[in-house]
Amino acid sequence: MKKKNMKVLSVCSLASLVISGSVISTTGVKAADTNTTTRLGGSDRYETAVKISQDGWKNGSDYVVLANGQGFADALCANPIARSKDAPILLTESNSLNSSTLAELKRLNAKHVIVVGGTGVVPTAIENTIKTQLNADVTRYGGADRYETSVKIAKALGNTSKIVLASGKDFADALSVGPAASIEGIPVILTQPDQLPTVTSDYIKSNTNLTKTYVIGETASVSASLYSTLKNPERFGGKDRFETNAKVIDGFKDDFDFSNLYLALGKGPIGNEFADSLTGGALAAKNKSALVITSSTISPYTTALLKDKFNTGSTLTVLGGTGNITDSMVSTLKDAIVNPAPDPTPTPGPGGGGGATNITKTLKDNSNYKKAVDKIKSGDLANSYFTIADNDGDDPNSINIQLLKNDGTIQDVFDASQGYISAGSADEEKIETKVSNFNNKLKSEYNSNNLTINGASLQEVLKNSGSKYIDNADGTLRASAIIDEINKKVSQNPTYALDDFKSDLTNKVAYYLEGHQSKDNAVTLNILGYDVSSIQKNGTNLYTSTDKPQTVANTLVNVLTDMTSVADNYKIQLPNNDWILVNVIKAHTSDDTSN
Repeated sequence: MKKKNMKVLSVCSLASLVISGSVISTTGVKAADTNTTTRLGGSDRYETAVKISQDGWKNGSDYVVLANGQGFADALCANPIARSKDAPILLTESNSLNSSTLAELKRLNAKHVIVVGGTGVVPTAIENTIKTQLNADVTRYGGADRYETSVKIAKALGNTSKIVLASGKDFADALSVGPAASIEGIPVILTQPDQLPTVTSDYIKSNTNLTKTYVIGETASVSASLYSTLKNPERFGGKDRFETNAKVIDGFKDDFDFSNLYLALGKGPIGNEFADSLTGGALAAKNKSALVITSSTISPYTTALLKDKFNTGSTLTVLGGTGNITDSMVSTLKDAIVNPAPDPTPTPGPGGGGGATNITKTLKDNSNYKKAVDKIKSGDLANSYFTIADNDGDDPNSINIQLLKNDGTIQDVFDASQGYISAGSADEEKIETKVSNFNNKLKSEYNSNNLTINGASLQEVLKNSGSKYIDNADGTLRASAIIDEINKKVSQNPTYALDDFKSDLTNKVAYYLEGHQSKDNAVTLNILGYDVSSIQKNGTNLYTSTDKPQTVANTLVNVLTDMTSVADNYKIQLPNNDWILVNVIKAHTSDDTSN
């Protein structure tokens, strides 16, 4: 097939992709504002954590991770579990729940609070305060010490082929790698410098899927003799914590969007400046951004990192008040960023050549595209969800797509179930109808091998994920499993069933994608044999060709479950930098055909 014809057919498939909701949803990456600096800081670490939470989770969060703000030991490994739940990290004092933290828990309307650490770190009294003050359940991951706590969190993340190993004696190395580990969905395991604690060693031995160990810090943190015993180790370490931070960011550079950076104090006069890196790391991971640590004496490794990786269009977010990072320090760090911001709009080249060009008009004029549109309009493609607008009068440089029905999601099923419950059990027939409606759409829109994720259709990914909610014969939803979970949660809150659904499916899809790797362990979106470089929604990245399995799993499940409208403006970038513009227009009427 010729490349031009491939592009034409790809546009039609991509249009279907956009409408059906199978594009990977936004990860919350902000668009960069030229030379923008913001500060998220309060009067203390507790208020700073609240400011960070308010910035990243403006509309609330079902999950919140709670850690002790006075000691770093058990909190070091909290970032990956927070990212897996799309949760902020808040801090508590040792003896009571800080008032600003409690107020933020209420604002977030948290339904599930994950406590990191044992009762010696976060006492039962604080857990009881949460239960009485909030309509929330509490899950605790805490062991006899920091090492066992890190293993318990790792087990909660599910099976993984990779781990991060960092020293449990200090906070800098573990928190430097926190955002990268979170983005990739891999746990941070703690060790003593010269030997693995028994609980850590037992965990590693029992993980038969382990193929890679990232070691953070030089030999003072993880000795050479210990390093030699590890499974396929790779070390990111420097002369001090600042060079290690720079090497971590460079080593995981494919995970980061360098249009943003988060800056936290990594070393201060009292040696306990872990808190802002911990809570800010959750926000950095959410936005696929790097966490840069600094001190009052700015390291040359830090300035070299800023010069190498960032540009004058990068947004710099300072974590903590001026008592930690002064305005003068910020000014010095900004001066180190000298690379010019890239032109946000690619320069058009000659049509169809090697330049970056909006090829939408060329495609719309192509006879193959027109035939495909005719098929969609005539119903030959058996598609009742959208149509393509006529060329007459519309913008020749974009494809206008009219939704015929409002987008139905899995959340519809769970939301509707709340109205279908009486006498402590669900109305199974009505929920089965909702599930059947969703499955019809799933089979209509997602089963084609013309659109693949790491070489498999979405239905192939789902049916091979091993999730209890998915029929392993055809990749559709299992109504019986959903009904069982809803009935289990009737006495609590039916919406908790959706949380369990999302957690189970996300972990299983991530595990499947990790075991079916594409190039560089990224997730490849392919249309008719043609890879897609990126998809943007209203200027924000929804999918990039460097996305990792855990990122894709999280956002893919969010797309399938959340009530997020697909109506918006999309830019689809092809490997040669040509792009296609698609406008999706809201449906005029509701498609709720169920009871």
